[in-house]
Amino acid sequence: MNYLYILSNSPGEVSGWVKPVAEAFALLKNDVMVTLAVLPCPYASGMEKRYGSEIDGIDNSVTFREAWKEGRKDGKKLVLQLGGDPMYGALLSAKLRSQWMIYTARPRWKTRVSHYFIPDAGAEKRFASAKIVQGKFTRVGNLALDSIPRGLTKSEAKTKLGLKPDDEAIAFLPGSRPFEYMLGAAFFSRAAEEVQKEFPAIKIFMPIAPTVDENLLIKGLNECGINWEGGQRAEAILCGATRIKLVRGDAFPVIKAAKLVVALPGTNNLQAAALGTPLMMVAPLNEAENIPLDGIAGIIPLDFPGFRRLKKNLVFKMNSREKYVSLPNRIAQKPIVPEHRGLLTPGMVGERVKALLASQDALTKISEGYREINFEYGASKKIALHVNQYFAQ
Repeated sequence: MNYLYILSNSPGEVSGWVKPVAEAFALLKNDVMVTLAVLPCPYASGMEKRYGSEIDGIDNSVTFREAWKEGRKDGKKLVLQLGGDPMYGALLSAKLRSQWMIYTARPRWKTRVSHYFIPDAGAEKRFASAKIVQGKFTRVGNLALDSIPRGLTKSEAKTKLGLKPDDEAIAFLPGSRPFEYMLGAAFFSRAAEEVQKEFPAIKIFMPIAPTVDENLLIKGLNECGINWEGGQRAEAILCGATRIKLVRGDAFPVIKAAKLVVALPGTNNLQAAALGTPLMMVAPLNEAENIPLDGIAGIIPLDFPGFRRLKKNLVFKMNSREKYVSLPNRIAQKPIVPEHRGLLTPGMVGERVKALLASQDALTKISEGYREINFEYGASKKIALHVNQYFAQ
């Protein structure tokens, strides 16, 4: 028996990267046991292990600690890293005495990595500048795109959501990380309430990622005085007179059917662009000190005197250094979608949403701007074929 260990970390990577690769690898009908090892991560929801066990092509879903404790097995082994700190891939591949392949945009751990899978031309330039030999990396495209259903029409999407052809809808995407949806769902609900005052007929949807812990979501809403409709597992959020329909699982019909998507930064930004739906990115920094960070900054203890302000200042400084945060803008290196970052209120966001909804020209300009982006599909199949070839040798 041969063994493939896929390492990943946060909700977006497990659903947007691991899932399409595991499914593509399973189609190749190889004799390989596939284990998903979920890495420690400040952005994790705690639901990644359970969700991973439901993905086609994943035989075992474990924590990194559990994978580390496994005894040595006979057969060929490979560590494939799809997200998370590369340190974990280096450690596990060393322990298993196996090769290590990684999907990344940056040439790190050059002496340890066996092969890099890179997403785009920008990454290709970085690898060339770092003098990584051509045969050690493969440009495969953006993995996040492979989870999107190709050919989905707006009419089909509306039918799936129970909408009429002339119904108009907007979608608020509160993110898949706990700190995002605990605050984001309530924040967006209040913004939606403001929007519906001016657009009473518009339908409002909020997709819920499969890795979301709904107990935390409920807690965040309750703290803001917002109610569920439907008991413990709600079907809608009631914010004043506004009813926001929750959609679990497949968010793509919601994104495709929407006239406008309002989202926090993340993978869903690129997915909205690929589906051609106008996007407005929102990044409220009102509670910047509670935003998880990587590295040393992520372990700053907030209960120490002055540390809360220190972390808040650090987040604002990091934000000021970024020209663009939304993935469509980053890829195109120009402002295709509007970004609103900083101290924001739901009312401020609601006003900006209303301005966009009132201007078809503004919405069209965003959609047309997506032509500036080179959407490179097929990354999951290319990675699966490369991994399969390794085991076949």
